[in-house]
Amino acid sequence: MTISRWLAGCGVAMAVALAAASPIAPAVAADEPAATEPATIERLPDDTVIATVGDKPVTAADLRIAFQLLPQQYYFLPAEFLFETVLQQMIDVRLMADAAVRAGVDAAQIDRQAQFYRERLLRQEYLKKRAEAEITPELVKQRYDAMVKAHQAEEEVRAHHILVKTEEEVKAIVAELGAGGNFEEIAKAKTIDESSKASGGDLGYFTKGRMVPEFEAVAFATEVGKVSAPVQTQYGWHLIKVDEKRMSAPPTFESVVPQLRDELMAQLVENAGKDLRQGIKIETGKFDAHAVLGLPKPPPSADDTAPAGGAEGEATPAPAESKPAEGAPSE
Repeated sequence: MTISRWLAGCGVAMAVALAAASPIAPAVAADEPAATEPATIERLPDDTVIATVGDKPVTAADLRIAFQLLPQQYYFLPAEFLFETVLQQMIDVRLMADAAVRAGVDAAQIDRQAQFYRERLLRQEYLKKRAEAEITPELVKQRYDAMVKAHQAEEEVRAHHILVKTEEEVKAIVAELGAGGNFEEIAKAKTIDESSKASGGDLGYFTKGRMVPEFEAVAFATEVGKVSAPVQTQYGWHLIKVDEKRMSAPPTFESVVPQLRDELMAQLVENAGKDLRQGIKIETGKFDAHAVLGLPKPPPSADDTAPAGGAEGEATPAPAESKPAEGAPSE
C-alpha cells in the first residue's frame, strides 16, 4: 500500500497534517524567489480516462471536481501528492458506491439527494454568471458613493486607559503619573484590561454609545492631552488619557469593497428569486410542518386539552371584544 493511498483512507485533513513531515518537497521552497512569469496550465480533455475500477472509468473531470472540493488551504501541497491522494479517494468512492448498491442501499433516496445537489449547483452557477455581469466595479463604486452621502459624522475620541480593581490602586497610579511616570508604560505593567494591555491601554477611536455611560461621559468631557480623574465603572477604576477628538469620517473605499460586494450579492439573490417567479404558476398546499420535515410534534398544551365548553348545562360565555395591545401593529 502506498503512503498516498493510506492517507486517502485517513481523509484529507490527516493527509495535510502528515504532509508537513513528508519527505516530498513543497512545490516552492521557502527561500526560493517567486516566479516572475505566469505559470503554464495544460489541461487534459475532461473525458481522459485516468483509471478504471472494474468497468467504470475515473476521468480527468472526476479528479478536477474532487480537487475543487478541497478547502483552499490544501492547495499548497505538491500537485503529485494531491493527484495521487485524490485519485485513490475516487477509486474508493467507486468501490464503495458499487458496494452500497449491492448492499441494498435506498438508491431512490440517493437519486433525490443527487437531484437536489444538482439543482443547487446550477443555482450557484446561475447566480455566479449574473453576478459577473451585474456586480460591476462601477456598481460597487456607486454603492460606496451612496454610503458616503448617507454618512452622518459623529464626534469620536481616541483614548488610552488604565484599569485597576481598587480605588487605592488608582490613587497610587495618579501619584506615579504626577511624579513623571509614562502613561503607556504604566498601562502595560498594571492595567487589568488584557485586550489593550500590550498596546499601552490604547482603545482606538470610539463614538458615543460604544462605552459604558460613566466612562463615555468622562472621556468626551476630558480635554485632549489631559488625563481624567479616576472614574469607577462596573469593571473597576479607570484613568483615561484623551489623545484626539475629531468628527468621524466614512470608511475608505478599499476597506469596504468586500462588504459592498456581499450586500450587492444578497440583493441580487433576492431580486433573482422575485424576477423568476414572475409569470410562473406556483401552487403550494397547507401541510403539517412536523410531518413534512419528519420532526417530532411538541406535547399538547393545556389549552389544547381543555374542554370546548363549560360545565354541563352551562353556556360557554362569548369572548369579550379584544383590543390590540399598546404598541402592537393594527390591521
